Parts: sequence; C-alpha cells; structure tokens
Amino acid sequence: MPEQPIPEQDPITSKSYAAHYVIAIVILVATLFWALWDEAWGQRPWKTFQEHWKTRYSAFLNSAKSTSATSEKDVEKNPEYAALKQAYDKAYQDSKARADEARRQLDDAIARLLAVQSVFTDRRAYVNALTYELETSTSASAKASKQKEINEYKNQQATVEFPDGSKKKFNFPQLEETYNEIRDERTQLSLELGEVLKPVTAARAKMDEYVADHMVELTPAQMEGLKKKTSDWDPTIVQINVADANIVDRCESCHMGAREPLKITPAAMTPKGEKKPDEYAAAFVSHPEPELLKIHDPEKFGCSTCHQGNGRATTSVEKAHGNYEHWLWPLYPKENAQAGCQTCHSADMVLVSGDVQFQTINDGKDLYRQRGCMGCHRYEGYDREPEDLNSVGQQIKQIETQKKENQKESGFLMKQADAAASNEEANKLNDKAVALRVANSKLDGRLQQLDFQSHSLMQDQKKVGPNLKDVRLKLNKNWIPVWLKKPTDFRPTTKMPNFRLNDHQIQAISAYIWQSGFTDALSKHKPGNAAHGKELFETRGCLACHSIGEGDQLQGGTFAANLTRVGEKANYDYLVRWIHDARQRTRPYCPYEKKDIGPEDYAKKGRAYQFDLDHSQCPNDGHELQVQNMTVMPSLRLSPEDAEDIATYLMTQKKQEPSSYADASFMDDPNLKAEGKKWVRHYGCSGCHEIAGFEDEGRIGTELTYEGSKPIERLDFALFTEVAARGGKGAEPIKDKEDLARLPDGPATEPWYDHKGFLEHKLAEPNVYDQGKVKTETEALRMPNVHLTKDQVLELTTFLLGSQETSLPASYQYKPGDARHDIQEGWWVVKKYNCMGCHQFIPGQKTILMGLKQYQDQQEQLPPKLLTEGARVDPEWLRKFLSNPALSTTDANRNGVRPYLKVRMPTFSFSDNELRKLVRFFEALSQQPLPYIPEQVPVLTAKESDMARSLFSSTAAPCLKCHATGDAGHDKIATAPNFLLAKERLKPDWVERWITDPQAVSPGTSMPSGLFKQQNNQWVFSGPTPPSFQGFEGDHRKLLTDYIFQLTAEEQRRVASSMPRAKAAIQPNRQRKQAAVESHRTSGGGSR
Repeated sequence: MPEQPIPEQDPITSKSYAAHYVIAIVILVATLFWALWDEAWGQRPWKTFQEHWKTRYSAFLNSAKSTSATSEKDVEKNPEYAALKQAYDKAYQDSKARADEARRQLDDAIARLLAVQSVFTDRRAYVNALTYELETSTSASAKASKQKEINEYKNQQATVEFPDGSKKKFNFPQLEETYNEIRDERTQLSLELGEVLKPVTAARAKMDEYVADHMVELTPAQMEGLKKKTSDWDPTIVQINVADANIVDRCESCHMGAREPLKITPAAMTPKGEKKPDEYAAAFVSHPEPELLKIHDPEKFGCSTCHQGNGRATTSVEKAHGNYEHWLWPLYPKENAQAGCQTCHSADMVLVSGDVQFQTINDGKDLYRQRGCMGCHRYEGYDREPEDLNSVGQQIKQIETQKKENQKESGFLMKQADAAASNEEANKLNDKAVALRVANSKLDGRLQQLDFQSHSLMQDQKKVGPNLKDVRLKLNKNWIPVWLKKPTDFRPTTKMPNFRLNDHQIQAISAYIWQSGFTDALSKHKPGNAAHGKELFETRGCLACHSIGEGDQLQGGTFAANLTRVGEKANYDYLVRWIHDARQRTRPYCPYEKKDIGPEDYAKKGRAYQFDLDHSQCPNDGHELQVQNMTVMPSLRLSPEDAEDIATYLMTQKKQEPSSYADASFMDDPNLKAEGKKWVRHYGCSGCHEIAGFEDEGRIGTELTYEGSKPIERLDFALFTEVAARGGKGAEPIKDKEDLARLPDGPATEPWYDHKGFLEHKLAEPNVYDQGKVKTETEALRMPNVHLTKDQVLELTTFLLGSQETSLPASYQYKPGDARHDIQEGWWVVKKYNCMGCHQFIPGQKTILMGLKQYQDQQEQLPPKLLTEGARVDPEWLRKFLSNPALSTTDANRNGVRPYLKVRMPTFSFSDNELRKLVRFFEALSQQPLPYIPEQVPVLTAKESDMARSLFSSTAAPCLKCHATGDAGHDKIATAPNFLLAKERLKPDWVERWITDPQAVSPGTSMPSGLFKQQNNQWVFSGPTPPSFQGFEGDHRKLLTDYIFQLTAEEQRRVASSMPRAKAAIQPNRQRKQAAVESHRTSGGGSR
C-alpha cells in the first residue's frame, strides 16, 4: 500500500499544546489545593472557631485574676478600670454639693418624722382601741358615749418636741396631718436624692461590673490548669454521644465556653480594639444558667434535646443550627430558647430551679389558661375536668344499663325457677338470679364512687368567662351589643377577645344569649356605704386579682377583671349576691338529664329547693348536680352588709350612666334567637362561658398539644407563602398599627417562613391569613384577636414552639412518680386560683399585694410567706384550714389564724381532690415525708414550766407583745398568730428552727433573730435568765418549744396580765413598723 503524503500542517508536528497542558495542570493543581483546603478547613469551620477560642481564651485567662491569689486592688490597676474610676470620681464631685444638701434635708425630715411619729403612733393606737370598743358596743347610748370619748381624746393637745429643741402642741387631726405631710416630704426628698445620685450610681455599677468580669473564683493551680489545657489544645471534634437516646451533638466544637468553670461574657471574648462582640465572641460565652446543667447534664441530655438544631452537622453554622429546608427542627431563636423546656416538662405548670423562675415559658403556660385558649383548643393537661366528667357520665350510663339488664334477667330467671321441673333445676336458676342481684349491689357501689368522683370534678371545673345563663339577672341589657362589638373599647385589659362580628351577628348572638337566660327573681338589697365599700375593696385582698383605675391610675392584679366601669353594666342586686358568694348558682344543672333543675323538679319529689355542696343530688335521678358557678372567684366570707357596701362602691365606678346606652329591644325578637344559636356555636362561645343549650358543646379549634411538631407545609401561610420565604421589602402582611405593635421583633424584613413567624403573625393578627382570600362568613378564620402585648406574643409563641411530639425515650419526659409529682400537680392548683397574687412561694417572687401603695409602709399587713409551709404546719391541720380558713363554723367573717390582718384568706371551696393535691404539694415542696408522724412533746415539770415561762415573758424577747392573745384591743395591732394554735397547727421541729434563725426560714420577717446562741452543743437563751437556770444543762430552745406546745388559754392570760397593756400593745407597734420597713428593703416583708 503506497505511503500517504505528509501534510504540510501536521497538528502533531507543527502545533504546540504546551499552553493547554500548562492551563490544565494549573487548574488541576488549584483544584487539588482547594480540595485539600476544603477538606481541612472549608468543611470544618469549627477549626477556625477553635483557633479563635484558643487565642482569646488564653488572653482572657492571662488577664483574669484569681481571688485567692490577688486582691481586687490588682484589678483596679488596669487602665480600663482607671478610666471608669475617673468617671466615677467626676460624677461624685459634680453631685457632691447637691447630694450633701439633699441628705441634710432628708436627715432633718426623718428626725422630725420620728419626733412626730413617737407621739402619733401611741395616740393612734389608743384611738384604734377606742374605735374598736365603739364598733363592738351593742347599745346606742354606749356607742354615743364612746364616740364622745373619742372626740374628746382627739381634741386633747399633745406636745411634740422637735430635734431643734422647739416644742409644739397638736390635737389628733393636726398631728395626723403633720405626720402625713412630713412623711410625704421625706419620700419626695428620697426621690430627689436618688435622682442626684443616679450618675454616681451608674458609674459605680460600671466599675463593679468591670471587677466582676475580671475576678474569678478559682485557685492559682486551677487557673494554671486551664491555661495549660488551652495552650495545649489541638483542633478536634468535641462530641457528646448518648446512645440510648440516639443523640450525637457536636455543638461544643464551636461553643467552647459553654461548660467552662468561669463566667465568660461576649465582652470578655472580644479582642482589644474591637467595639462590638463578633460571632466568635458570641459563641464562646458560658451557658446562661450553669446551675441548670447540674440537673441537665449535657453528657446525658446533649444539647439539641433542649435547643434543637442539627447537632451532628459541622460543615456550616447554618446547617449546625438547622436553618435550612432539609432539617425539620431548627435551633430555637435565643428569645424562644425556653421552648425546649416544654417538650419534656409539659406536665409542669411552673418551672423553677432553686429561686430561678423560667419566666417566659411559665408566662406562656399561664397565658394559655388565663386567656381561654383551652376553651377552643385542646391541650393535654389543660381543662381536663370536662373530659373526665364526660367519661364518668358514660360509665354511669353503661352501669345503669347493665343494672337494668341484670334486673330484667334476674326476674326472668326467678320465673323460670318457679316453673322448673325439679328442685335441682330451680335451685340452679335461683342461684343465677341471686348472683345477678349481688352483681347489681356491686354496681351500686361503683355508681356511688362515680358520683363521688363527679362531685369533685364538678367542683374542680371552671370556666374562664362568666355564666351567661344569668345574663338577664346581672347585666344592663343595652350594654351587651356594645360589649360584643369590641370588648377592648370598654375594658382595654379584658380577657374577652375581639371577634370581628358584623352588626347582624351581634344582634343575633345578643338575642340568643338574652332569651335563653334565667328569669328567676333576685333578692332585693338596700344601698350600702360606698366609702366603707371602697375601704373593704382595697384592704380585703380584692386587688390581688382585680384591678381598678385606668392608665397611670391603674392598681391591682390582672388575674381577674378591671372593675373601673362595672357600674355601667351590672345589676346591683346580682352584684351583691356575686360579691357575697360568687359560686352561688341561680339553678343547679344536671349533666345526666342535661337540663337546669328548678323548684318545680324539687316540688315533684316533695323536697325543699335547696342545693349546695352538701345537697348536690338531683331530685330526679339521684346523680350529682353542678351546684356552683364555675368561677375561680372565692368567697371572702363577708357579711351581707359588707357585700352591699362593696357593691355600692363598685356601682359608682362608671364613665357614663347605664341609661345612656342605645336601646337594644331587638334582643327580644324570637326570630333572631335561632340564628344567634348558630353563631354562638360557630364562634365557640361555650368554650369560655356556660350557655344554655351548649353545656356539652365541644371545642371548635385544632388541638395544639403537638403544634410545634407540625411540618412547615401543614401551616397555612395562605397567599403569603412566597412572601414569607422571600423576606425583604413588603414582607410584612400586617398593616393595622395596633396589631403590628404586637410582633416581638417588629415588622418583618427578613424571611419568616417558619413556625416562629407563622405563630407570631397568627397571634398578633389572627385573621392575617385571610387577606386577599374570597370567603363566606362561615369560611373566614374564626380565631378572635386576643389583643396580646408584644411580650405575651413572645411567651405564647415560645410555649407553642416547644409543644412537640418527641422521639426521646420515655425516661427523658419529666413525669416523676415520687414527691416531685405532688409538686407538679400542686402548681396547677396554685396557678388556677392565683395564690401567688397574695403569697410568696419562691424566694424573691413578688406578689401583687407587695406592689400596692397601701402596703409600702405596712409590710406586716401582708399575707404570710409560704416558703416552708409544708415544714411549718401539720398536714391534717392544713387540710382543715384550707377547707375552712375561718377555723370556725359560727363566726366565718374573720381570719382564723391571723385576725389582725385586714386582707382576708378566702374560702375557695376546694374539692377533696384539690385539697389532697395542695396538702401533698406543700409537704413535697418542703421535702417533708408522708405520712406525717407527729412528734411527741414531753410534759414539762413544774420547775421546767417556770423556767420556760421566764423565757416566754422575758423583756429580751416578750413573745406576747407581737403575738395575738385573744384580747381584742391587743389583737388589732398584733403581727403574729396566737400561740394557742401552735399545738394543733405547727410542727415542733420547725418551731425550733424558726426561733433560732427566722431569717433563714422567711427572709425579711420582723421576727427577731439572735434569741438563742450555741454553747456546749446546746442552744441557750441570749438574754438574761433567772437563777433557776443555774445547773440546767438542757436545750433552752427545746424547753421554750415544749412550753409553747403545752400552753393553755389560762396560762397565756396569766402571762399577758403580768405585762402592762401599753407595753404589750402600743410600744411594739413602733418597733414592728421599723422592722417592717427594713424587711421591705430586703425581701418584701409579710406577716409571720
């Protein structure tokens, strides 16, 4: 074959590919280096974090000082501290002259106040004693005589010697006016001094903060160990592996400071020269609650269990935090971090560790109940009584059906036995019949137990809103449509939400509610004394739940309604009945027959029309009736006259006359009633209110127990899905200014297509997802606007984000079976009845009453703290007291333990179930064993009694000066309970601890400390003792305790009579007031 000619332009021989090869090699080498870098660093950003950690933490350790190795003065040598000190010195010098003058004026005012007070308090005590005698006088002449004596005493001149040596005479009204003027002057001068010193205080706080940031509680050896560990650190994955829970978390590969033994702040991790902490400084901080890690050890629980996020991811911050579409459980935002608590602690109503409350999640849990969310949305654990009652009702029906079948079958068998061919066959049939009768007897026992259970459940069952069966008896008819239009226009703080009803719906709903209400006659009441009613309202404890006033004038609690305009809507006679006994129903309701039982039903059975907790069986079928209004409002055990006085005062609370409301005669139109029933059902009104015909109506909303677990695709963002995912300009769909202000983070500018964004927008403006949609009236979103604040939206969102169905093992769910379960159950009852409005359960917890103006100078008039109630009182006594706080069946208009308190411990009508939970709660909270076995108190000899009496009446600790004695004049100004209650009420071991160190038991109490000191392993009295104590080697503290537990009324009168009344009653009042002021500064005071 002939050879082919060689082409002139042979690409192999005539063209060079060197450039191509060079480019390819460069690309391949670059790709190799990029791959190596990406493998070593790009896919491992945690290495960069750890390098920064090593550098910054080492610098922090080198600059930090150990308190065991150096003094605070070494820290103060730093230039940064010097600058802060210079600023402080300048602020101090600038304010010194004004501060000195303000202090001089304040000292002068205090001295003048003490001079007036020393005279005024004595004379006021005597006036109070005379007034009490006036009040308890039975004849008109005696009252007139006593009133004359009071007037004459008030007109007598008293001399006050002022600090400058001058003397001035005052009658009682002048003395009281002068005292109040000087006291107000002192308060104003204190405020002025505070304003003058504000720059000094702020500068000092910065100095203290700097010292705190640079002083650590570690030894030099420990510090050196940390430095060595940090300097020797090589980048590595820090991993927690919990096999039984399938947890693998690598969070601490970046969050290196989470468990370090030092408090690390972002500022401490910020490099010098930088003004603000960067992302590394923010990641290196300590865990905000290190104490929490002691009971939630990360080695057992991991990190993502509580915080969510993708704990295994390490390739980017975004993926580690789970903020990408392929991960279902993104990290909770910082402000919602407490959502993780709900996942395992859904059975807890209050989450507290030591004295630290987890306020965000606690308030979210509370809001869900208090705002009536549970009325429409089922949530496991909330409002369980209707479900339990329904279950009990079904069981009763099944048992009664079974009883009828057994009775029928028994009768049939007896007939067969009579016709049997042989005695043997007859006996067999007869035995079967007898067995069925025995079975019915057992079923009767079971029915009785179910009725007992129903009795407790009906007492437990409560509604958020009032009983609307009483609407015709209690309300101004013309006010109802105005209220339904927009409740917040009438009462801005109301729990009743705004439903966006049109005028026709308002008319129809009003008509149904009105026409289905009771028309029974009310008892008529005479007008009361409004001034006395105002005093009672402000002192009996009403303000622990209710508020009065608006804007800056508002005072009181938010648990119940603001009563500022109640005079515009309420019927006076019904209001008196409600105040006297809010639980009193107009007619009882029979859940078995599903109807209200009237006098005609009782008359048919020949029974008196009487229904209460002791007469709660239905006259028709014998089953349990609902005999109480389903309200949490208790009875203050007021006299009918006091109830009239308070009602008269409240009827004056109005902005316009009731007659000024537009006529609403359309509410009597029967044609509107049927349509009104449709809308009442549509909007789920019976979820919060008791309404005729809707007693068994179910909830209308979706269940929210696991709302946080829903896939994002199941949350209906409607027309805003793309907008929410995109973010940027125009991403905020809410336009209403009021609703926009409810968003915790303000109007959306970033993407909000997540659970947090959905929930916050839904809570801020519930109908937001209807925007742009074409819907009929019945298709539109029904959820009303609950008019939450920005903080409340945050709290409820946190609660719902944490409402998840977890894949963790059952052991991770906090459902203890020991005494901790009693604490769980007790908190539900405590929160249900707002016990924390009056009482302190947790150190540092503020009650509503503590914040009221009238208690600022009378802290001894506050209800007692319950920090150690379970350790203090006998559980059986506590059960009796909670059932009957008056501790009397004849005189209920009083406090049973502390008659000197004006604020009244109410009667809550607790069910047996609630009483059991509360008693076990207090015992468990104080770590007391159950059952309680009382300590046997030894009987004292005559000599020991004399010795103990000398301690009891010692001038160094005159017990009866402060404690009630049964003497009415003295008890009006007492500040502690009567010792005669001790034997039945108190635990001896607690009394011993109490008299030894009362501040450790109840911080801030006015009970004096230091009464006993330890000597030779015994507690001995610190004051002088009589010669009879010579040679006595026993424990003085135990001796006094035993004496108190054997004290009789006669012995107490004997000791009290040996003490002059003026000393026993008046003098300690001044001492107690000074002690109470000091207590207020430290812990909020409170009665002993």
